Amino acid sequence: MGMNMVACRYASDVNVERAEDVLTHKRLLQLAEDPANRPAFDVRLVQVHPTYNGISINSVDVDSTVKDECASIHPPPTFGSSPSLQAFENHDNNAHVNDGENDVNSTSRTTRPMHEITFSTIDKPKLLAQLTCIVSEIGLNIEEAHVFSTADGFSLDVFVVDGWPYQETGLLKGELQKGIMRSKEQPQHSVASLNEQGQTVSESVSNCVKIPTDGTDDWEIDIRLLKFENRVASGSFGVLYKGTYCSQEVAIKVLKPEQLNMDMLKEFSQEVFIMRKIRHKNVVQFIGACTRSPNLCIVTEFMSRGSIYNFLHKQKGAFKLPTLLKAAADVSKGMNYLHQNKIIHRDLKTANLLMDEHGVVKVGDFGVARVQAQTGVMTAETGTYRWMAPEVIEHRPYDHKADVFSFGIVLWELLTGEIPYACLTPLQAAIGVVQQGLRPTIPEHAHPKLVELLQKCWQQDPTQRPDFSEILDILQHLTKEAGDDGKDKHKDKSIGVF
Repeated sequence: MGMNMVACRYASDVNVERAEDVLTHKRLLQLAEDPANRPAFDVRLVQVHPTYNGISINSVDVDSTVKDECASIHPPPTFGSSPSLQAFENHDNNAHVNDGENDVNSTSRTTRPMHEITFSTIDKPKLLAQLTCIVSEIGLNIEEAHVFSTADGFSLDVFVVDGWPYQETGLLKGELQKGIMRSKEQPQHSVASLNEQGQTVSESVSNCVKIPTDGTDDWEIDIRLLKFENRVASGSFGVLYKGTYCSQEVAIKVLKPEQLNMDMLKEFSQEVFIMRKIRHKNVVQFIGACTRSPNLCIVTEFMSRGSIYNFLHKQKGAFKLPTLLKAAADVSKGMNYLHQNKIIHRDLKTANLLMDEHGVVKVGDFGVARVQAQTGVMTAETGTYRWMAPEVIEHRPYDHKADVFSFGIVLWELLTGEIPYACLTPLQAAIGVVQQGLRPTIPEHAHPKLVELLQKCWQQDPTQRPDFSEILDILQHLTKEAGDDGKDKHKDKSIGVF
């Protein structure tokens, strides 16, 4: 198979200075001719040059010292550094400068490397979706994709991905191979059927019932079917409205087109990716999304009583013990479901816990949630400092137990009605949590078993924290105990200090 059979667009898009990349693609296309090798794939480290004030480091106007400091340790992506990738990298660099972790003048100008994954196989319907699924299931975030088809029916799919914590590519290749094997595990068998002419036809079917499709995503919403009512909230992400969709009350989160950046688009796509797959009574129900620019929005069920954060800190509400235990159990059920489906929320806090008209608490806001990597660990700081686990603050590998730590802080908040570390800035609180083992002060009147649960959840060592299934058992026993002993001094006693 010759490279001349690939679409003409390939020749115009490929980095002309990277002849070895073309040879790699030719090798993968040749390997894909053997069905046993499909999909053939390759992984390599790539590095995207940042720009400074809109100027590439390769520009002759850039100081030679900057060029030297920005010299790539790894080659650039095969198809160059697109504006979207450069925007992503520049945003990442700026975030590090703004974190205050380094002096602006000493911040490294080189970007951290990403990985480029190239697949080749027979071109077929839904191939891109299958490959995207394999990549996403091991915790990688696709930053850019290039898809080409050959004249003789093969495909070349190139993904630039972020999220793999190691530069060594062997482990990533192994995880990709496992993902490919899992995708092939659906048993296939041949059945005989009759076509319209009455002739016997053999076709390959899976062991699942095939559901007809009209070729559209059933969660894609026509913006014209949404009716916007009053504005509920506004923030950097955009505006939250109450509205209706086909006569159903809904919440509509609209991204502001004039403020869109790579980070917001990444969170938007990740939230849709996560929410469209989950169904649980204690997780805010995803209705659909509009993904056609400039009308980007996410539509969910409307939670009429708002967030627990607003209830506690703006409405000055309080939870008595039975109600507190029910709310905590609702959150635990939702989080247990997410963890069973390998989803880490990564920003669990009272602002993301919403109540419906019946007082049922549901977990919401999946903008920074991720599917857990097959290795079981992830990296990169995300979330909100006051609720953040120490291993996440320190950029150390973490897993689902980071959500358990955040739940411990949420439970304390339900107990006291106070904002965690209210006398400290978020950064001061983070430093205290990591360096001094700082935790919120537990009220003396709190139920002893609730105190014990709090302390388990916010253990410094993640392995010592309970799973949400264990947390749920503890809460259910506490609920039964509170119900059985009607004269217990803790029953009906206000748990908040107001």
